[in-house]
Amino acid sequence: MGLPLSPAADSARSARHALSLIATARPPAFITTIAKEVHRHTALQANTQSQQNIHTTTLARAKGEILRVIEILIEKMPTDVVDLLVEVCQYFIML
Repeated sequence: MGLPLSPAADSARSARHALSLIATARPPAFITTIAKEVHRHTALQANTQSQQNIHTTTLARAKGEILRVIEILIEKMPTDVVDLLVEVCQYFIML
């Protein structure tokens, strides 16, 4: 990535960094929030009975970043992740 960053690239980089900081500061809050968002997303798809293009949803686009943050949490704070293992597994299964 060349410097200076475009406004969109700078915003995306800042958001990724903020997400990582929030997740490492409060792993249970991060995991629970992501699990609730996955549940909301799947319920919305089930209720509408339509096959929206799943690849355009924000949750689907953020999958790689969320998985990266969860991997960091597993490495740095395994006890916090173990306490919420069901929610973590549901995320992997739903997406």
